[in-house]
Amino acid sequence: MYNQIIVVEGKHDEQKINSIYPEVECIVTNGSEISKETLNLIYQTSLVREVIIFMDPDFPGKQITQKILDTKGKYKIAFINKQFAISKNKKKVGVEHASEADIKKSLASYFTISENVEKINFNDLSRRDLINKTNAKRKREILCKSLNIPLSNGKALLKYINILGISLERIDKIIGKLQ
Repeated sequence: MYNQIIVVEGKHDEQKINSIYPEVECIVTNGSEISKETLNLIYQTSLVREVIIFMDPDFPGKQITQKILDTKGKYKIAFINKQFAISKNKKKVGVEHASEADIKKSLASYFTISENVEKINFNDLSRRDLINKTNAKRKREILCKSLNIPLSNGKALLKYINILGISLERIDKIIGKLQ
């Protein structure tokens, strides 16, 4: 991880990452009010170094991720499941609250954002019983957990799958184990 830059929301997230990987540099967005200058810094950095977006598993984290992705840089994205990022008092959610093991697992299983992937559609999800079926929610939960992406409804799952370039073949391998 020496040449990688990790983009996080806050200073405490940066401190947590640096406690695990002291040699890794971070860019801090300072929350959802990310400035144009910070967005430009992240974009420019992505052109010369590997940038991993690693936001908190909550709504503001999703918003920040989307703002960064909209710059069309060369990004990788890592997710941490919400259940692993809850504070001890159960009132806050964030990367800073996750264990070292969970952070390492999340960063080790990042996705590369790709533009050149065949897009998956709702019919593809429906044929795999991931939407509009009695057991669809449970299948999505298992798929999301296996892919280490946020738990999603059908529409959000489709968006993640296409943004992250996840193939139908990979989905079929995961849900095939459920049969």
